[in-house]
Amino acid sequence: MIADSSHVHAGQIRTDFVSFSNRTGLRLAACLDHTGELRTRPWVIVAPKYGETKKNNLQLAYYLAANGLNVLRFDQSNHIGESEGRMQDFALPGVVDDIIGCLDYLEQEQGAPRAVLVSNSLSARCAFRAAARDARISKLISVAGVVNMQATLREVYREDIFGTYLEGRHWGLTDILGFDINGEIFLGTAVEAGMHDLSGTVADIAGLRVPLVYFYGMSDAWISYDDVRRATAGQPRSHLIAVEGAMHEVRENPRAAEDVFRQIVWFSRSDAAYPGAGQAPLQIPDKKIVIAQNRQERERMRRSETPVGTETDFWSGYLEKYSVLEKSDDYRAYIELLGRLCAFRPGALILDAGCGNGMFGLWVVREALRQRRVTTVTNLPSLYVGLDLTERGLNDAMGHHGRALGQSLADPVPKALPGTGYAQFDFNDLTDAAGTPRLPFADNTFDVVCCSLVLSYLKRPHALLQELRRVARPGAVVVLSSMKPHCDMSVIYRDFITQQVTETEVESARDLLRAAGKIRLKEEIGHYAFFSDTELAALAAEAGFTVHESFNSLGQQAIVIKAQK
Repeated sequence: MIADSSHVHAGQIRTDFVSFSNRTGLRLAACLDHTGELRTRPWVIVAPKYGETKKNNLQLAYYLAANGLNVLRFDQSNHIGESEGRMQDFALPGVVDDIIGCLDYLEQEQGAPRAVLVSNSLSARCAFRAAARDARISKLISVAGVVNMQATLREVYREDIFGTYLEGRHWGLTDILGFDINGEIFLGTAVEAGMHDLSGTVADIAGLRVPLVYFYGMSDAWISYDDVRRATAGQPRSHLIAVEGAMHEVRENPRAAEDVFRQIVWFSRSDAAYPGAGQAPLQIPDKKIVIAQNRQERERMRRSETPVGTETDFWSGYLEKYSVLEKSDDYRAYIELLGRLCAFRPGALILDAGCGNGMFGLWVVREALRQRRVTTVTNLPSLYVGLDLTERGLNDAMGHHGRALGQSLADPVPKALPGTGYAQFDFNDLTDAAGTPRLPFADNTFDVVCCSLVLSYLKRPHALLQELRRVARPGAVVVLSSMKPHCDMSVIYRDFITQQVTETEVESARDLLRAAGKIRLKEEIGHYAFFSDTELAALAAEAGFTVHESFNSLGQQAIVIKAQK
């Protein structure tokens, strides 16, 4: 079969939801992306990353479909998503079974004897094994593929998890990259299958009888290029491609991701060398079609996955781990940027909408002390109001601000300080007694409004933005921020642990990385939404603000914009 994009129109791409069983009998949920010619065009299987679902590969799938290829993307068994099994039972050999189950389905139901396999990160380790064993895989494409899981986990946790397991330590139910996993199953099956270290990967890749295209990020914090080179040295049909500006999460850099997508399409269709973006005649899928399908699949996942616990409980626990960021150079630079953009002046009334642990408010207090040279609490004018969902966040904020002002904190729960005010508030429930969305402030109250890393976690972010505009004075400065889509927290973690930190601080940083994984999961199932610079600016403009500037900060993983009423 030949991939022919000459008669493909972006609007013709459609998605079918299907299900079938893997070799162990677990039901897999999958999507088929195509233009209706299922029997006449070649197939590509796209395996999801660990901690992600088939939805995350939608954009790539539509690129492939727009260029004359049919795509099967699936949810792994014993994983998040719609396939059968419990996440705590996740194991790498199970993903191999899933991939082979996809090949069985294509051969039996779609008449496709072979397929290209595209994999990413940890799923790539399983793809190496599947391709070494099943001749129906015609080509293997890996993006930031893990080749030495023992080394990768050691780099993440600063602890040799597999080494301690082999020495006899029992892990039980433990957090692995943000998910509660049965350590005995996960570690034991990987070791038994020889999938935990570099030597097993070397053997699998050496046994390939098909081409291997491996994309590696030049700024990848988790994958060693030397390990990649050693893993592929015995495979003459391997082709290593460097991706400039890419971390382990390649999609974090939209330009790099676009280039990788184009090359994946090219190599899925051809064995020839990639001629470059300007020379490769590839079709680009209609963005509106991709967005509409993403919205449909997000809503489908929202219905099928219900987060455990309340938002207040979740964020209270998160803030407990978040405090370690106070010592991170990346986070300090982020807070300094917020402060600089706010253009603080003595006497200004400032609203911190979603103050969390109070780090931005701490900058305000310190700047007020510096500018006004205030040395006692009684001289500090009223200038700062912090709102947050959690009592813990407010207590931490008052504690930070009180210590900055030199106030004694003998009480277990600090009281509000002169010059500051604090209130617990749920931005998902803005309605007042009359049912009108409303913050508890009069119109035109504040000179400065800061809303740091909050909008992504709201059901209706536009409602809060409209209220922020109402309570801001004409000409008020408004600073908004959001984590980027596909943000890669590994860079912040890596930067932090390379500072002079204690073992306790490293463990706290690990906890934060795990918690970030849970946020990514809630984003994946549609409860949260991260915004790009253009999306965040559009939200602000729709609320009536004039957007002036946009910045990347927090290890380049957050978008910050400065606007004005």
